[in-house]
Amino acid sequence: MKKIIMPLLAALMFAFFSCKQTSNNLTVSIHVTNNPQTQYAYLDLVELDANPITMDSIKINGADANIHLKGGIMNPEALYRVRFEKDQYFFILIGDQSELKIDFDWKNPGNYSTNSGGSNSFKNLLTGFNNHLQEMDDLKNQIQMKGEIMDSSRVLMEQEFRKKTTATGVYLLTYADTTKAAAVAIYALGISKNLVTAEQLLPVIKNISKRFPDLQKIKKIADAFQKQTDTPGVGDLIGKQAPDFSLASPEGKMISMSSFKGKYVLVDFWASWCKPCRMENPNVVAAFQQFKDKNFTILGVSLDKTKEEWVKAISDDQLTWSHVSDLKFWDSQVVPLYGIEGIPFNVLVDPSGKIIATELRGPALSQKLAEVLQ
Repeated sequence: MKKIIMPLLAALMFAFFSCKQTSNNLTVSIHVTNNPQTQYAYLDLVELDANPITMDSIKINGADANIHLKGGIMNPEALYRVRFEKDQYFFILIGDQSELKIDFDWKNPGNYSTNSGGSNSFKNLLTGFNNHLQEMDDLKNQIQMKGEIMDSSRVLMEQEFRKKTTATGVYLLTYADTTKAAAVAIYALGISKNLVTAEQLLPVIKNISKRFPDLQKIKKIADAFQKQTDTPGVGDLIGKQAPDFSLASPEGKMISMSSFKGKYVLVDFWASWCKPCRMENPNVVAAFQQFKDKNFTILGVSLDKTKEEWVKAISDDQLTWSHVSDLKFWDSQVVPLYGIEGIPFNVLVDPSGKIIATELRGPALSQKLAEVLQ
């Protein structure tokens, strides 16, 4: 159940909604069986960059109940959340029917059914995505159990991990490019952004814009992405001296970027709370083990907030290189210095201190290092 129903935070981060509305009123009708206790159910409208708005609430009495929640003016491009007062379960729905129907058994709520094509598409997206994530997590755990041992079995596992990472990104892009629900398409793009390249994203975004030409919000997203791609950004770092900074290690020692001159260094911006970063860490570990004896090292720069979580992630992921942080989250001094808009993010710096590559993830990292560390 936990894997099927998406946390609200992720929905707020990545879902984009149209302002287009119909004249119909929205109702969510729920048939629930085996309700464990008397409690309230709530219907929330989830909007981008705003707190959810509670549209209606109703008390659930008895183990079996039929309840109806009113959602106001129907918006087929919005996300709606049904949550419960005394339980962790909640459902994310697409408002593509004037009456959204949900039927679920509290003993197995993950197998709920609905009459909404968009909601079913959203559920299927998350189910497939979570299956991919589980495979990646399993491999990551196997790799971590190897410690620093670099044998043939570890090499094969790391190769498989890269393949699964690529396959996960392709799955999300394919889903975004084929779903009939615009909100689902944009959501799939959002959670794919740390698994695919900008070159892979752009044609899908353009195609979604063409498939939903009347939705101004999607057009704005496409235009903004195109502008970002066309506008010099972090790519402008390539060929320039790496901006210097000095931050504390977990032991309190100040380490500066400039102290690594004379070596190739990957400056890896990450955080313990960043799941895509943690998923990418096995690739970074593999690259470090492969090239650490060829005048290459890594400087991990964390956007963590607490030392305890930062240090634990370093240990858990076996990141055996230098680490620094000012523990200021997105207020870290390195964020504007390197124009960081999201993590994981990295820059590869040559022995003279010049940046020669950025955003090296998955197989691209090892390929670039093999190219320059001949």
